[in-house]
Amino acid sequence: MFLEALSQRLGKPVQEITIGEDRLALILLGDSKGAVLCTLDLSKSRLPVPEPYHAEAVIELYFLLPEYWQFNLENPLFYWAANRLIDINNYLSKGHWAISGHTFELGELPEGRFKEQGFSALLLMDPIALSELSSKIDVAGREVQCKALCPIFKMEKDVKEARGNIKFLHRLRDKGITERLDEFRVSVVKPRFLFWR
Repeated sequence: MFLEALSQRLGKPVQEITIGEDRLALILLGDSKGAVLCTLDLSKSRLPVPEPYHAEAVIELYFLLPEYWQFNLENPLFYWAANRLIDINNYLSKGHWAISGHTFELGELPEGRFKEQGFSALLLMDPIALSELSSKIDVAGREVQCKALCPIFKMEKDVKEARGNIKFLHRLRDKGITERLDEFRVSVVKPRFLFWR
């Protein structure tokens, strides 16, 4: 059901990818926008979030992949992204919860520029580049919120924890950084600006 609703929201066909018993959705956006790799089953149950965050209890996770990646499981980066989504999905499905601002480990990155860039965590955040996903998707009477996973650097994570997620996200937006996986981006935090005014 979510697969069809997602396809309708983005106006693109959805491919289903299966790894073992796990399923993911792949949507090729075209026009140099890349692709969305998304979980499909997490929203079937509510995450046990604290009451103030009840709006984030029914979610699906996604990566916004750059258009120059090869979107197949033979590509080590795509395989890594698919497995990270599955691992985080399975973790949350076992009674854990996460809200915007939560970070997850990167897992074992394949060799290459993405690994060399030095990212240290994946930040759970609301969509920026994919404004189509910023509002909830109705799936058979359930309102599903799509949450992005965005790689961040260690100093960025430190600043987020010190100054708060909202200020950090403003900093990302001010620098034109979105949820898109980009191994060519630089940190928005320089050593001398570790604590902003």
